[in-house]
Amino acid sequence: MILRNLSSFMHAAISLALISMLGGCIIKDMTPSELTDQDIKRLQEVEREMIQGHTFETLIDEKVLQAVKQMARTLKPEYRGYLFGRYKVGFIEISDINRKTVTMLHNYVTEKTVTFSFLQPDIARNFSMVERFLVKDIMDELEMENRGWKDQVVDQRLAIELGKLYHLDVIETGVTTESDDFIDFNLRMIETRRGRIIAVGSVKIEKTEPVRRWLDRSGQSGIGWPAR
Repeated sequence: MILRNLSSFMHAAISLALISMLGGCIIKDMTPSELTDQDIKRLQEVEREMIQGHTFETLIDEKVLQAVKQMARTLKPEYRGYLFGRYKVGFIEISDINRKTVTMLHNYVTEKTVTFSFLQPDIARNFSMVERFLVKDIMDELEMENRGWKDQVVDQRLAIELGKLYHLDVIETGVTTESDDFIDFNLRMIETRRGRIIAVGSVKIEKTEPVRRWLDRSGQSGIGWPAR
């Protein structure tokens, strides 16, 4: 049903972007075009379909979507105007706050964040995702470039460095933090020119018993960067 709704705009603006991110490869810039009212309606329809259901995964989806919508609402005005074509965005996989562990939970949240981001009109009309990065690959490349990077947190300085390396305008990423009772998801978009945070989103999930069981099942190392 979702695929049937991915018409001309979705194929042009979202499908290729998601294929590129999931495959971890760079795609060529596409000629940008403004979203029509019909395009926005289709985005909203797809979004509604993606959060249908009553499973625990649906709860996670709703929370991730909430954080993404916050990010779209807090996007700085100068990144909403669609004045000079779409900005190039690189997405760095979500991990723990120290960038030392990427579990199946992080992989799941990463995929949902990428997808929901480009279902938001303010993001879809102003940004083009050109690459998705694995944390380990970034740190390895910085080390190979002899930059002596020690801080693994994606802060403003690292965003500027990545912008220079990969010719990006913006980095989108996020981290999770856990307490005994809650999991926090924190998303942000960072411009690479000045290292300024241009959008944020944050949600909290209570660790109910079903949540704890799901976390136990997903606690094994994921496809990104296993804990050492």
